[in-house]
Amino acid sequence: MHFFGLVNLVFMFLSMHILLLQTGLCNDNEEMLPRIGIVGAGLGGTSCAFYLRQLLGSKATIDIFEASKVGGRTAVIKINGQKFEAGGSVIHNQNKYMVNFAEKFNKKRLSRSDGIFGLYSNGDIVFETSRWTAVTLSKLLWRYGLDAYKIYDWTKNFLSKKFNRIYEFQDDGMAFTTVEDMLRAMGDELLNMTHSSLKDVLLDIGVSEKFIDELAQGVMRNNYGQSTGVHGLVGAVSLIGAEPGLWSVENGNKEISEALLQESKANFIEANVKTVTLYKEELGTGSISYEVDYENQNEKSDSTGTREYDIVIIAAPLEGTKFKIAFADFPGPMPPFSQKFHTTVAMFVLGKVNTTTFHLDNPDNFPADLFTSQPDSFFNSIGKLSPVDTAQPEHAYEPGQAVWKTFLNKNPNQEEISSLFESREDLRLVNWLAYPEYAPNMKLPPFQLYDRLYYINAIESAASAMEMAVIGSRNVALLAYNQWFGHFDKIDEIHLQTPSADNKNSEL
Repeated sequence: MHFFGLVNLVFMFLSMHILLLQTGLCNDNEEMLPRIGIVGAGLGGTSCAFYLRQLLGSKATIDIFEASKVGGRTAVIKINGQKFEAGGSVIHNQNKYMVNFAEKFNKKRLSRSDGIFGLYSNGDIVFETSRWTAVTLSKLLWRYGLDAYKIYDWTKNFLSKKFNRIYEFQDDGMAFTTVEDMLRAMGDELLNMTHSSLKDVLLDIGVSEKFIDELAQGVMRNNYGQSTGVHGLVGAVSLIGAEPGLWSVENGNKEISEALLQESKANFIEANVKTVTLYKEELGTGSISYEVDYENQNEKSDSTGTREYDIVIIAAPLEGTKFKIAFADFPGPMPPFSQKFHTTVAMFVLGKVNTTTFHLDNPDNFPADLFTSQPDSFFNSIGKLSPVDTAQPEHAYEPGQAVWKTFLNKNPNQEEISSLFESREDLRLVNWLAYPEYAPNMKLPPFQLYDRLYYINAIESAASAMEMAVIGSRNVALLAYNQWFGHFDKIDEIHLQTPSADNKNSEL
């Protein structure tokens, strides 16, 4: 080969390599890779780090800050020498990402016992399931007609099919800058559900008011501490989560977050992020970066620190938390929205339920889960807990004694506690602003707060659940990746670029 041919070949090779770098197909050049800071090591933050590592390769700098514990709202509490779920507690078999993570990291499933379910209203248990499926179906049919079947058919044949489209979009590498665009891509029907109350949505599909005011109301109070006045989408997601066959991970669902963090090989910084400051390139190129100021929670480290990033991802609620983040030198107010959060109190009791209050002869006859449907009831639900570890209790449980979790909307007084439990050996209160206040036509925050500044928890405005957190995190990972490497055809497209299996079959 003569000299000019060799030069031309080298030039073509270099040009192709540069093109690969620009399109993101080759991510080994460290100079082309962004420096990424993630604030929050809950399920959203750790799964985002995991997905970014898959997209960017081993050489990308990914730091993740956490002021408390890895796992965020997937926490455990230790009572009588055993661990119990205190936060996100159940996984559904249709939760594709959570199921995949459990399998990938070889996490053992703990099936949730489908015990007796009861509904409490006006001082009495007005509905109760049976250990016999046929008897339960007969009771449902007698009290609610075909309403339970209508809900099942609607969630399976309509809602789940629309919802599952997001997995196809994300497998195709597509991302969305707003929650609204994501829902529109999944189906206009899902977006429209955020404009109506759950009660109106269920009435539209022919469900009776009796079912809505009793069972649907009880599910909303247990899952979100709210009523059927929430917007229809979050209510529908909540109803799916009330189906049987739920499970959790041995030793706590937080194990998933811990495994994701380890797999991502992100640099874990035990610190509280205080300020995110915007810096613009002085030469007028339009290039920006962010400076993150933080306060170490680890006594072995310096008390404060500062790091610079090309991309910052907020993976924690911007409101409703004691860890407030300030934003400096932005051209407008930050964050560019306001969102109310709902106060949830989880009361854990090692004790015996008050059989007099619930008109029971034997504490063993108390349902495994009891939901309340009355709006003025001071408690939302009571559930009997099973440990998530294999440890033996510090002492044997007495007859009728168990660990119970009660959801309330405010701290109970002594009289209220005594009305629920006739005796208690241990009592813990966990008070947090766990979920947004859901309402029809509520503002849906964006995933992108500013150029290269992202907000995973925007997804909570649609619905708050572990699977939703991962959907939000993968969307943000794809959005940051696509914008960094210029894949703009993969952003905010509401039609799949690769036809789904159903569409392919319909074309044959």
